[in-house]
Amino acid sequence: MIKVSVVMPVFNAERYLQIALDSLLRQTLNDIEIICVNDGSTDRTKEILEEYARRDVRIRIINQKNSYAGVARNKGMLIASGKYLSFLDADDYFKSDMLMEAYSCAEKTQAEIVVFGGEYFNKDLDSAFHNSGLLKEELLPYRADFIETENFESLFHFTTPSPWNKLYRRRFVEKHKLRFQPSKRVNDAYFVLVAFALAKRIGLVRKDLISYRTGNSNSLQGTNAESPLLFIEVFRSIKKTLIEKNLYNQNKQSFRNLCLSSCIYNLESLTNGLAFEELYNALKSYVFKEFDLVDSKRDDYYNKYAFSQYEYIMTHTATEYWQEKYFRKIRLGNKKEYLFPFKKIKKDSKIILYGAGNVGRKFNLQIKKSNYCTVNEWVDKNVERVNEVLINTPENVDFNNCDYIVIAIESLEIANKIKKWLLEDQMVDPNKIIWENPIIN
Repeated sequence: MIKVSVVMPVFNAERYLQIALDSLLRQTLNDIEIICVNDGSTDRTKEILEEYARRDVRIRIINQKNSYAGVARNKGMLIASGKYLSFLDADDYFKSDMLMEAYSCAEKTQAEIVVFGGEYFNKDLDSAFHNSGLLKEELLPYRADFIETENFESLFHFTTPSPWNKLYRRRFVEKHKLRFQPSKRVNDAYFVLVAFALAKRIGLVRKDLISYRTGNSNSLQGTNAESPLLFIEVFRSIKKTLIEKNLYNQNKQSFRNLCLSSCIYNLESLTNGLAFEELYNALKSYVFKEFDLVDSKRDDYYNKYAFSQYEYIMTHTATEYWQEKYFRKIRLGNKKEYLFPFKKIKKDSKIILYGAGNVGRKFNLQIKKSNYCTVNEWVDKNVERVNEVLINTPENVDFNNCDYIVIAIESLEIANKIKKWLLEDQMVDPNKIIWENPIIN
């Protein structure tokens, strides 16, 4: 019996395709099929697929004219026979135990969908970093391996609306006739979010099981200036379906959170002035109202930055936003910089570094370069390794065997939860716990 069908849309992916296919052939779960949909590639993609298909009978190839990833995924699902469906893009790759972990979670929890964490990388596979946005721990029940979707306030924003860090029960997908939209971009959000609303239970694997490539020149994410309002149509169709299925009211707050974050993200990803102004004016004149954002309160939103931008947009022109907010961001660069709290740590101290995400990795590099202190333990709930360094789990660490515990987390809310756990569960001296806003202004 085939346990998982992996569907992979492929378009001109000769540079990365072998890495993706090798990651599937190395899976510890053997009872799988790999359905590769060649979306009208004009490079050596077809030859590479055929070469791999000759090596492994689990690989099946479908060729179609260029119709984009949504159509390709739909075509792959039509011939899939596995109990579960998984989706992988041709420039990304799965960790070797991804399918086994997700499948086991689905079987154990009887969930219709399983969501897992992941990391991002650019060109260098060894430079991958944990991306907390793929599984926002602060929005999830502590240590739970599943969530009941009814009345779960963070349903649409505890992860991203991307299909590749999720596993779906195929009968569930077929029962509800879920399909990806055929558009050039943003073709996956409808499938993912409507599936979330229809599911009763979502399983959680709190590990990084996928590595997602950024900076791919073939990616369609960089073409959003061609149709800056396209994502609005997608969210409009999602809202319409939720209303038709009597699922909107119970998910309204989470839907608003996602819509607001997506509006600001799409706006600030535009570098074309005309497209920026078109989207800005649309947001201000009707989009925010259509998605029930007008007259809402800051406390209603998880993304406080997005809400502050919303407030600014409602009282300023596009030119003012561009000059005062956006142009400064472009000029300084979008990448955040973090600084280790040297002033709060005595030189030559022995510390425990809590957090192996973006902040923790910056802190660790700064400590190495400066030799200012020694990291006795590096711990994180979700990250197992950073390059060749093994990361310990918090439960296996003696937090009293150090001079300081440095919480390497950007979010004050998450840092406070960690601090509370250290104080109440680990009986740590509060004077040893160090956190300050790590962002360099």
